[in-house]
Amino acid sequence: MTDTHPAPTATVEDVIPSLEAATIEDKAVEHVHGPDCSHDHEHDHEHGEGQQAPQHRNDFDLLETNGTKDKTADPLVKKYFAAKELFANALERLNEIPEGADPELITKHQDEIVSVTKDLMKAFLLDEKACQMHQRILKLAEQYEVYVQTNNPEGTSTTTADSEEEDAEKQNTIYTKDSVVFVIMILWSGGQYEHCIQTIGFAIQEFEDIKGRMLELRASCHMALRNFKACNEDLEEALATEPINVENHSTLGNVYYATHQAADALHHFKEFVQVAHPDSRTLPNAYYALATLTLQSAPSGATKKKSNQALKQSSILKEAQTYFKLAQEADLRFKELYGVVTGFNEIKRTAYQAFQARTANRSGLIQTDPTPALLEASEALKKAFKNPGISACANCGRADNVANEGRSQDLKPKPLLKCAKCSKVAYCSRPCQITHWNSTHKNTCKK
Repeated sequence: MTDTHPAPTATVEDVIPSLEAATIEDKAVEHVHGPDCSHDHEHDHEHGEGQQAPQHRNDFDLLETNGTKDKTADPLVKKYFAAKELFANALERLNEIPEGADPELITKHQDEIVSVTKDLMKAFLLDEKACQMHQRILKLAEQYEVYVQTNNPEGTSTTTADSEEEDAEKQNTIYTKDSVVFVIMILWSGGQYEHCIQTIGFAIQEFEDIKGRMLELRASCHMALRNFKACNEDLEEALATEPINVENHSTLGNVYYATHQAADALHHFKEFVQVAHPDSRTLPNAYYALATLTLQSAPSGATKKKSNQALKQSSILKEAQTYFKLAQEADLRFKELYGVVTGFNEIKRTAYQAFQARTANRSGLIQTDPTPALLEASEALKKAFKNPGISACANCGRADNVANEGRSQDLKPKPLLKCAKCSKVAYCSRPCQITHWNSTHKNTCKK
């Protein structure tokens, strides 16, 4: 018996044609650049415009390359390789199933179709980064859809949608949890984040047992669309649903850091380092962020050495230095495991600039006491968090105003167009400003 529910926003029949037209075969899952990246973005595009970027590899794959996979008990590493093995095994079995959606073929191979689909979806839910979409999987989605619609297997539900034709009967579609997750996998892998968000919303309502995982996936879609407010809301709810997934604290810390919400970033990074596995790949970044955030919280203007203000200032500087030392130690562990150093992203670069700076005394000699330089860095960080610099279009990333194209070099370049309400974001053109306002900024803009 099936239950009747509102229709999900997309089915396999809806999403496959557009993806096939986009030639998704053997396409690596696109890496979404966000505040949680631990690698160096500055050299990501050195292959040149118009050339295909190298296939993205997950950091965990470096453990195999370095021969250190068995030297860590990081649960995320174990989960990734379990998903990767499950996915690879399912693909081998998939290659033994003939292609085609003929009812007789589906009936003959229905047990294999169901089994392979179940394992592929299980791998995707374990770790989507271990699953690479290609054409044969799309064909399997069609086969599984035919199986579900034809056989109405146990555990299915029915969706009801109005037909676009006037006076036509309502359309019923049978679905299972695996068929809905399959659609999400296809949309996510194809970068169709807006449609993916809608379908994930349906899955969250229908399948309580995967709610936490769906919230994480929807948060990654929001991040790809740079809707950080919605991303944070989903991650906060994911943590409330499944507190054991502590990496969400790290991601939240990074998003809050990137959006200059220092107090919230500090809270989540502290929560993360208290419970994170010592081999977590994001631990160095979290400690570097804590070092910077703690340093900028040091009180200003402590003139008397033994005053309460000076004692508090001294305590905070020591705490910040401790975080920086822990970050360096975590960096060494990362290099030992992965064979490479963590990239100099904005957080790490800012920390090194602050904690390795030294000031000169009146004689011009570099002081060994780091306190003056740290206090100077603290004041600079306060200003940076209060008034972040704007160096690129918030919508497309362009570094200058489009009006400068063809403009004489003798004329002063036109600046980016700042948001008139908050002045915290800027755009290369009016169309970019409208697009970003409608998609994201109207939810975060403050006068």
